[in-house]
Amino acid sequence: MTINNETTESSSINSSFEIGLRALTILAVTSPVSLDLQRLIYYDYLVIHTKDVGAVDSPPSLHPDTPHRSGGIIVRRKAMQKGLELMYSKSLINIIFDEKGISYSASELTKPFLDLFESTYSKKLQNNALWVVGYFSGYSEEEMKFFIERNIDNWGGEFMYEAFVRGGIE
Repeated sequence: MTINNETTESSSINSSFEIGLRALTILAVTSPVSLDLQRLIYYDYLVIHTKDVGAVDSPPSLHPDTPHRSGGIIVRRKAMQKGLELMYSKSLINIIFDEKGISYSASELTKPFLDLFESTYSKKLQNNALWVVGYFSGYSEEEMKFFIERNIDNWGGEFMYEAFVRGGIE
């Protein structure tokens, strides 16, 4: 969000660049397995909001539990696509085209690139990604979708219905 030509923190938290970095972290954890766009979107949300999973052993969420936060699942698609395009343009991910469709995987540069980040946030991000991938890796696409749909209202999902009515879903 830009106010008087100043960028607020919220835009940097969910910019295409940061979403792309989170996708890199997720893909590094799942390597050599590739993920499709929808699974990356789900994992991205859950890595940020691990407490929303409802598991006793989930690590702390990276971002605060704000109202309407589940709307991020709905509006994140374009930003995730742009983030993945950016990471691909730097050879940090691979794009796989096969009979299942389009998926993404870590490249040989992903891990060395991520190793350059030493912040507390990046360490927590990696820890949360490891936990989310471990927790959900056995879920089929249908089970993952069902989990999200069953819980989205608990995560401030009233925004989702407003977006449907107003046509704000991209």
